[in-house]
Amino acid sequence: MIQSLLCFCSQHPQCNDGCSASILRKQRTPMALATTSPSEWKSIVHRVIASWGGYQLGVDFSSGGPETSAKDEWFKDVLAEYVFTTRGLKAEDLEDWLNNILYTEFNLILEDDSVYPTSLVLIEAFGYLKHNDHARLDQLLNSLPSVESIREANKHSQRERGDDEEEMEMDDISESEEDEAESKVEETRKERQPRMVTDEDGWTTILKK
Repeated sequence: MIQSLLCFCSQHPQCNDGCSASILRKQRTPMALATTSPSEWKSIVHRVIASWGGYQLGVDFSSGGPETSAKDEWFKDVLAEYVFTTRGLKAEDLEDWLNNILYTEFNLILEDDSVYPTSLVLIEAFGYLKHNDHARLDQLLNSLPSVESIREANKHSQRERGDDEEEMEMDDISESEEDEAESKVEETRKERQPRMVTDEDGWTTILKK
């Protein structure tokens, strides 16, 4: 059975012919998916994405611009659709797909080594759901960081970023101080790299802590 995939254009705030969802093509839907609930899978995807710290940090800082929240909802829907309908999807291919969406839609580059592990979790979770192995599925989902812990970690990262910006301002004020004092401030900055960096062109990079 051939199923035409929807672009979710009604939800995508910037839908056009160059829409990232155009990556989705007509796929052959396996018979095994006949008993798999799309709505249940969608809720699982939402749970996995909620535990993705690097991505959530980018969303918290509106890396996708003023429409970041709308893009976030679109992203989760189209991700669920992509995994659900793409036969034989491998983690490496999903990683490439995710990186493309993050780059083109959210101006986001994740260098915290979190994209591939997230891809693995999604592939593994879908396999358990497809084979009705709810025991292992629940075990996998319960092993993910809680939404509360992700929020707290991101708040901590935001505070660190604010501290780093304050240090930069203090450096500007104290340019006339002795070279030795400036050297110490520079060493402190190097030791405390922020987890998120936004360049002049608006591209956001999430770094390793």
